[in-house]
Amino acid sequence: MADSRAPHTGIARWIRRFAIPVIVGWIALLAFLSATVPPLEVVGQMRSVSMSPDEAPSVIAMKRVGKVFDEFHSDSSAMIVLEAQGDGKLDADAHRFYNDMVDRLEADKKHVEHVQDFWGDPLTEAGAQSNDGKAAYVQVYLAGNMGEALANESVEAVQKLIAELSPPPGLKVYVTGPTALAADQQISGDRSVKIIEGVTFAVIITMLLLVYRSIITVILVLLMVVVELSAARGFVAFLGYHNLIGLSTFATQLLVTLAIAAATDYAIFLIGRYQEARSVGEDREQAYYTMFHGTAHVVLGSGMTIAGATLCLHFTRLPYFQTLGIPMAVGMTVTVLAALTLGPAIITVASRFGKVLEPKRAMRIRFWRRLAPSSCAGLVRCCSAPSCCRWSACSRCPAIAPITTTATTCPPTCRHRRLRRSRPALLGGEDESRVAAHRNRPRRTQFGGFPGDRPDRQASLRGARSRQRAGHHPPAG
Repeated sequence: MADSRAPHTGIARWIRRFAIPVIVGWIALLAFLSATVPPLEVVGQMRSVSMSPDEAPSVIAMKRVGKVFDEFHSDSSAMIVLEAQGDGKLDADAHRFYNDMVDRLEADKKHVEHVQDFWGDPLTEAGAQSNDGKAAYVQVYLAGNMGEALANESVEAVQKLIAELSPPPGLKVYVTGPTALAADQQISGDRSVKIIEGVTFAVIITMLLLVYRSIITVILVLLMVVVELSAARGFVAFLGYHNLIGLSTFATQLLVTLAIAAATDYAIFLIGRYQEARSVGEDREQAYYTMFHGTAHVVLGSGMTIAGATLCLHFTRLPYFQTLGIPMAVGMTVTVLAALTLGPAIITVASRFGKVLEPKRAMRIRFWRRLAPSSCAGLVRCCSAPSCCRWSACSRCPAIAPITTTATTCPPTCRHRRLRRSRPALLGGEDESRVAAHRNRPRRTQFGGFPGDRPDRQASLRGARSRQRAGHHPPAG
């Protein structure tokens, strides 16, 4: 193979020599991060940033209104809705409950900035109550911008306050609004991360068992994936916990998904290349170097491409995208570093134990190497087929250049237009010669002869054609 005679120097040699310290170092790093930093989901809640675009005119106008009227300074608000159940309507007991609730909300200066008490004022009561008298609402402006940790904490405080109250029978109280929706969305997103991890690992285990047919190989791949995923989560959580970067529920979810996908791919690259080298007769040491030199540049190039692309999201102005940039770039970089160091180290240690990581069946290398170019060639032919359809010159039309004769240049009354298949532009010379030969070939005359025939033959053909039209046939024999 191409790498069989390469010198065993550089990073590959050091990783193979210090394989066990490399593995122990990564495990120690994960232990340190787990002991000093809370989990990524918890840090995401603690360091959640605002999802409102501060440069948007609507956000600027809303904050301007709150500042001018000296009511609020944030863009987060919640709606508390009171609804009478059944056929009943809001009565005096509902009003007393409402007044008590408003007093408690106004007393919480840490989480509530302003309460629009329209239903408590007889002058504005009708504007905050439904026409049928079954529902009323009050708008509460909360501390912290929408999506921030303080805003989510304010929503939780309001929900807790409502839960501690005892509404009269037949009255239901709901907390809703954009800020409450954003807080619930973050809670739901944190729960869905665990579901995503469980389902993803179940699919990965199933596919690896079908491909490798070895439980030990699957365990090694999962070990690489888990360590790389934990390292990416730990580094991002460390940066977020120390206020170096901001986080959001979208960043934590996409980071986990991206890290699992990348770590699995890189582990498959390494093990697959190692088994391929072993299947062609290389020893364990040479197969290791073949694996490293054949996959390291691929892993590094693809990983850094993804990291650079995600980092560009940091320069956007919409917070939904901006919060994804640095966390995903950092997580992808850590995943690549772990794949290039931890992966080869695990393969080095595992290959020393008997037939671990040995291919279970002969690899069809030649089949795949033949299939790839044939598939690409077929795709190229399929994509270039529409551009190879052209209208050839018509023999009944005036002399027109063969290449420029199209469906529009050929007269509409001509019934001899025909679509022909020509070769691509690479074989244009052959196409031109065939068109020229077609145009220069002898043409039959009106009576079936050729222009170069003898006069007596043309006269004979003319007479035969006339007798055929008149219904006369030559005598038999």
